[in-house]
Amino acid sequence: MNTYITNKVVSFLGVVLCIALTFIFLGNSMEQWQAILLSIIIFGYSHFFLGFLYQIKSFFRKPNPWQYMITFSVLTIFSVALAFFIFKYLGFVPALLIGFLYFLFHGLLNEQTLILRQTGIKVPLIFIVSLGVFVMTLLTYSIPDQTFFFDRYLQFEKLNDFLVTYMFNNFYLNIVYFKPVFVVGCVLSGLVLLFAWLKYGFGKLASFLAVTFSVIAVLVFVFGPPAYIYMYLIVVGYHFMTWLLFYLVEKKKLGREEYRKFIKQNVLMVLPLLVLAYLFFQPNPPSIVSAVFDYQLFAILTYVHISTSFMNDAWLQRIQTRFFDWIAR
Repeated sequence: MNTYITNKVVSFLGVVLCIALTFIFLGNSMEQWQAILLSIIIFGYSHFFLGFLYQIKSFFRKPNPWQYMITFSVLTIFSVALAFFIFKYLGFVPALLIGFLYFLFHGLLNEQTLILRQTGIKVPLIFIVSLGVFVMTLLTYSIPDQTFFFDRYLQFEKLNDFLVTYMFNNFYLNIVYFKPVFVVGCVLSGLVLLFAWLKYGFGKLASFLAVTFSVIAVLVFVFGPPAYIYMYLIVVGYHFMTWLLFYLVEKKKLGREEYRKFIKQNVLMVLPLLVLAYLFFQPNPPSIVSAVFDYQLFAILTYVHISTSFMNDAWLQRIQTRFFDWIAR
């Protein structure tokens, strides 16, 4: 239990530290917002590609590795095709929002898995659903903000409050509806949590979530919602941090060699990206910078990562086994 709590605290503090450092050095500026997006991409790429590496290596330790490779390939092709379809026919912003919902669903399932692996306790998913409803509600309330408007190359629109209001009222959802959506979302997350507690117990967890929801809701009603870019980082960056810390602990259990190897792999992934991030802020950066930090590419890889991660779940493994058994008849 202590390991899990430490993981959560350090993950959250890591995200807050990222916001604090970028604010100290860059202020509340477009450069800060770009630095936050760059941080998400850098740690996201490390998370995705090392995840792919270890996942594929694990296939060849199974009785039927090529079945897993075929499933992995099908899910990858499907995810890329789906992402391209959404980007082409719905546009960049809807594709990001759909991807975020998909990512949140992935994060909820992963949190349940993490709790089980670090504490041995299987928490009913409905508790995590209540958390997901609250987080999505808070994120939605933060959307009417300057930091919502950026393109695939991390360039933000220069908008004041009037233009933000105009954009939402004319092209998205009227801005007056966002507060009622937040109120309804808070009530709904509370009701889901109440139902979970009445049905399954877990009184300490229910109390902690209830207090957390209440404190955050009061702060938001008093001071207003956080900037969209901060919420985006909190949700996505927290996920990357929590699994990095988890695997650091797991690799350390396997011995010093595995532990150092994992650290080296992460460093080798991150260092070149940090160099490119530095070049991003220089005049006339090389074309490789915009190619690597293309947020559409990052979103597509996010779709692929989430879809292929379901291969770790028993339900998809059962479907895979039944399908190949049927083919073999």
